Amino acid sequence: MPRNILLSVMVWILEVVLVTALVSDQWLKTVERTEARLVVDYFGAHKDLEIRVSARYWFNHLFVETGVRAQIHHYFIPTEQERQQSYGFEDFGRDTVFAFIESRLIVLWDSVYQMMHRGFLLLAWWPFLAAAAVPFAVDGLVRRKIKQSNFDYTSPLAHRYSFYAILGTLYVLLLGLTLPFPVPPQAMPAGCIAIALALSIYFAHTQKRI
Repeated sequence: MPRNILLSVMVWILEVVLVTALVSDQWLKTVERTEARLVVDYFGAHKDLEIRVSARYWFNHLFVETGVRAQIHHYFIPTEQERQQSYGFEDFGRDTVFAFIESRLIVLWDSVYQMMHRGFLLLAWWPFLAAAAVPFAVDGLVRRKIKQSNFDYTSPLAHRYSFYAILGTLYVLLLGLTLPFPVPPQAMPAGCIAIALALSIYFAHTQKRI
């Protein structure tokens, strides 16, 4: 299991790296506008504004006000003063290497903001997740009690793979935070239903004696 978790984290990091390296900032802005339109159509303008304000506040609080974004930019991009002090290399890479690096940094920070925006969008669905998960979990526990009373068979295979289904759904939602194309707001309720169904199966096939 730890090995699978490490591999999953590496795949997610690879996705972030590929998005930063290959996706243009104009494309990300197009994705952001498309998602905003989808959220407004589904939730309304008020909820969209609420999610945007929360995402922007925490982005500024974590990366702008702390100076993290400026420090990373300065680490990769020399200042004008540093250029003038580098005699003979004042204009080295100004319109080539450093221009490319700066465009990648813009994509990186746009991706971070987009990830936070999608994260707050997912949080908006937590009441639905609770409303879906609780009755399915209770149903699974009731079926487990029935199996205990009539000696019905509990499947270790169903128990194991329902657990994997829960982890897999959560991982797909994590990947969705950084996908370089529009993610519809209906993705979260679909994930909630998948988690609730898997949770019901997981509890129903938990061994009769723990």
